[in-house]
Parts: sequence; C-alpha cells; structure tokens
Amino acid sequence: MLGSITNTQLRLLNLQVQLASSKQINRPSDNPVGASTVGVLDDILERREQRLRNLSHAESVLNTGDAAVADATDLLLEAKSIGLSQIGVGSDAQTRENQARVIDSMLQEMVRIGNRQYQGLYLFSGSSTATMPFEELLGKIQYQGQGDGMTTDIGLPRSIPITTSGVDAFGAMSARVEGERDLDPNMTTETRLSDLNGARGFGIGLGSINVDVGGTDVVVDLSAAHTIGDVADLLQTAIQTIDPGVTVGIDAVTGNRLEISGNAVAITISDLETPATAADLGINATFAIAGGTGADLDPRITPLTGVSSLTGVTTPLGTIRLQNAGQTRDLDLSSAENVQDIMNMVAGLRIGVRVKISEAGDRLNFVNELSGGQMSVGEVAGGTTATELGVRSLTGTTLIADFNDGRGVQIKTGQINPITGLPDAALDRDFNITLKGGITFDVDLEDVETVQDVLDQINAAATGAGVLVADFQAALAASGNGIELTDNTAGTSTTVTALNGSFAAEDLGILGSTASATLTGEDRATVAVESAFSHLISLRDALLANDERGISLATGALEADLSRLTSARADIGVRTQRVTDAVTREEDLKLQETGLKSSIQDLDYTEASVRFAQLQQQLQAGLLTASRAQSLSLLDFLR
Repeated sequence: MLGSITNTQLRLLNLQVQLASSKQINRPSDNPVGASTVGVLDDILERREQRLRNLSHAESVLNTGDAAVADATDLLLEAKSIGLSQIGVGSDAQTRENQARVIDSMLQEMVRIGNRQYQGLYLFSGSSTATMPFEELLGKIQYQGQGDGMTTDIGLPRSIPITTSGVDAFGAMSARVEGERDLDPNMTTETRLSDLNGARGFGIGLGSINVDVGGTDVVVDLSAAHTIGDVADLLQTAIQTIDPGVTVGIDAVTGNRLEISGNAVAITISDLETPATAADLGINATFAIAGGTGADLDPRITPLTGVSSLTGVTTPLGTIRLQNAGQTRDLDLSSAENVQDIMNMVAGLRIGVRVKISEAGDRLNFVNELSGGQMSVGEVAGGTTATELGVRSLTGTTLIADFNDGRGVQIKTGQINPITGLPDAALDRDFNITLKGGITFDVDLEDVETVQDVLDQINAAATGAGVLVADFQAALAASGNGIELTDNTAGTSTTVTALNGSFAAEDLGILGSTASATLTGEDRATVAVESAFSHLISLRDALLANDERGISLATGALEADLSRLTSARADIGVRTQRVTDAVTREEDLKLQETGLKSSIQDLDYTEASVRFAQLQQQLQAGLLTASRAQSLSLLDFLR
C-alpha cells in the first residue's frame, strides 16, 4: 500500500511539473525517444531561423541594388537626352561646354551609385564586398572589384549571389586582350592534382587502381595523393616490390604526362572502381617492356605556375610595353619566376591593367580596368615576350573590326563610276603611298579582315609597283604597337595619302608623312572599356571639344549601357524573387517543424487536468484504504 501511495504521489509530482512548465518532456529521462527527436528539431529550427535572417538580409541587399540600378538607368537616360539635344544646328560651342559640366556631374553621381553600400557591403564589388569598386585613377575610373558576387547560406540547392559585379552592371572592364595561344604549362612533381584537367577532361578522381606487373596484381591506393609527384612515388614504390628496376615520373619530352620506364616485364594498369583514377591519370593501358608514356593530363595555369614551365616562352622573360590613360611603362619581367610575379609586377604599375588567368586555365589575359583609358600591350625594341605570352594587343590576327574602339576601318568597296554606271576598281582604292625615291602605288583593302591581311595587301601593292622587299616593307612596329612602313629608298619623305574619300589610312593610323626611314603609325587597336563611365567621359570630352561626330558616337554608345543596366536589373529581380520564394518555403517548413515539436514536447492541458484529477482520487482512495487496513488486528480476523 505504501509503495502504491508513493508511486501515485510521484506521478502527481511529475504531472504538476508538466503543468507548471507546460511541457510533457522536461528532461531526457521523461521520454528518451521524444527528447532525441526534440533535440533534432531544435537544431533544424535554429538553422532555419538563421536562414530566415540570411534571406531577410539578402532581400534587403538585392532591393538596395535594384534601387541603385534604377537610379543609374535614370541618370543615363538623362545623359542620352542631353547628348541628343546637342546634335545638330541648335547648339553652339558655349551651349555644349555648359552641358559638358552637367555630364561631368552625372559622371560623379554615377561613381557614387557604383560605390553604394548596404550595411558595409559594396553592392557592385562582386565577391570583394569590402573593397570600394570604383575610384579615380589617372583622371579615369578604375574598377577594383573581383568575382561575380557574394553568396550566403539561404537554403537553396544552388547558391545565388546577393551582390552584383560592376562588370555586369556597368561594363567596368575590357575583354579583348585574351591570350592568343595555349601556354600549355609543363608539370612538376609539385603540381597539384586539383590543377590538372585530366586525360578525360574531368579532373582527377582519386581512388584505388590495379597494377598487373608481369601477371602479379598489386592494388595501389592513391586516395591520399595531393601532387603528381605523390602519384609517381606511390606507383613506383608498389611496382618496385615486384620489378625493382621500374621508374615512374613525368615525361621529359612533353612535360604533361606520366612515364613508366625501366620495366623488365609488361605492366597493365586498370581501374578497380569509381572514380576512374587510372583513366583520369591517362595510364589505364599496358606498358610493354622498357615502358612508355600515358595521356596528356592538360595542366592548368595557376598563380604558382613557373614561367619556365610555360611552353614556347623564352626565359628569362624580356621587357613589354604597357600603355593606358596616356601613360607608357616599359616593364622588365626578367625577374618573374611564376605567374603571380607577372600579376604583381603589372598591378604595381598602377595604370589600371590587370593580369588574369583565363577560365580554361590555359592562357593569360591582360584586362583594362580603367574606364576612359586606352590600353595596349606591345614589344620593346623588337622583343618577343608579349607575343610569346600571347598578350600583344596588336598582332597579325587582330581583326580590323576591333580598331577604333570597335568602329573598325572604313574601306571603300563596290564603288560605281558615275559616268559609266559600272563598278570601277579605281574608285575602290583606299590610299596612296609615295616612297622617298618617288615610286608611288595605290592600295585597295577590299576583303581584308585582319591586320596581317592589311600588311599583305600593302606589300603586294608595293611589289606590283616594282618595289623590292629590301627597299620597302609594311610590318608591325618593333616597339609598342602600330603599323610600321620602312622605306629604304633615297629621297625626301614617305607619304600616305587618302584616295576616293576613304578613311582607311586614317583609321589604320598611317595617314601622313615622315622624312625618316620609318613611318610608324598610331596604335588604333587599343583596348577600351565599354562601360557607362567610359561613354559618359567620351560624351563630356566631345561636348567640351565641340565635336559633333564624337557627341553622336558617345550618345549612341549609351544605348548599350542602358541595355546592360536593364539586364542587370532583370537579373537582380529574378534573384529577389527566388529569395522571396525561399522565405515563404522556409516559413512554411518552420511552421510544420514547430508544430511537430509541439506535438512531441508540449503538454495537452485538458488531458493532463483529467489525469491530475484521477491521480488525486487514486491517492485519496489509497490513503483511505491504508488507514482502514492499519486499524485492523488479529482479533478482527478471528471474529
């Protein structure tokens, strides 16, 4: 009876605690399974709360970015309106000068919009949200951002950036000087496996492989390897247990694949499982006696790639000439040991030029990050470093359509004789070259597409006029960039004159004359940043110069900037909608999980109250029964 009364009192005590706390599980011992489930749900709900905070922050950042893009769009529309109003007879030099001041103030406001922040995050710095994206350098506007945008944990299968790249919104960097050639770096024993595209182009998947050495199987586990040297050492150690004379290393001829040599028996390597490690390493094959090589592993360029590892590059490197925003720098790269050294040296010039590794990891790109600047990369004194690195901005393969900020070269073609009404080849001639010795010839640039085509046409015209190659030659400039005409004939001057109203000679930068042996043309293939800032600068300068053609070109270029901003705003809108949808999903899931937790942990007051009353009655009955039983004696029993 006492045990029963004590048990009832204990159950009443526990129920009182539950009623006081409103929870039916107050400690794990109350319900071990339920307590474990509640712990899991608490962790899920805590993470969900953090995601909701992240989503709220992301939504605010995106909304602020959307407002900034809207402000930039309004500003460009106003600038376009001003540009259009200044084309034609209704404007004079003074009016245009006044409007130039307005455009200049708009330019400054555009920079402020580009540098807009939200809680310390720069909206248009891409992934570098702590770096101010736009600043003035050499009187131009430099972009300092990096990456496509900052991502955060918002619970989506695929992360989305909440900030925007200045390139996507404003077009803040150039893209034309992309490396012309695959530098195909050689491997070293320190080359990381993560820096290899692999024989199949899927990277290197690490696992175990089977090596059959003369009929004896050896399993080699490569999962712990980090470098190609680790792979070679593990393979060599395993094979040498059976064939001691084997050497595994990097093929000295190609530098991009593994080599097995010195084997006394045939060696067959194959994969045991997924991932296909042997296939990725290019060695899933049979190597006959004396060995052989695997497949090309296609190493990627990284900042730590040695200059001496780059194929086709003479080391030590020479000097290249960089020009931007009216500044010229001759950069000696002879002390560069790796790609990072080249990047640092170029950045140290502070003329708005950045070196990047291409996304494919096979070449270097020189990027102009200075809106309003004209960048070129050339040679110095006949050097070959820029050409070998594939980064010279004017080469034989440069398209003439890229000349003059993308306006190309205006060439006369298909001209009709006004008298005969028939096509007249003489009217298609673009310019005349008169040599110092008095020989003269006309040049027709019909159907040319590249700089080399132009050089070939000029040299062919000279040859057709009886000029020896030793006396005249058109080639690329030995220093800097531009087309160079070398005239070794005796006389006064070399002259290039336009024909038939053609602008070809002027657009190529060779119009004019010189008394020296070489007429070096201007570099008209410079690389400009096609950005809102560049075009506002061009519009301002054209207004100040009272240049109606320049005003028209700059105003027309603003249309592309408006389209870019519209696309950027649409992209921000899509991301904002995804965040809004994610908020709705997270809140729904939070509600469901909170309900599930409540059903496990929270107390049902009605049911608990009924049980409490029942336990009180049970306790009273127990006490009453016990009191009666205690008053009985043996005589009561005998009676």
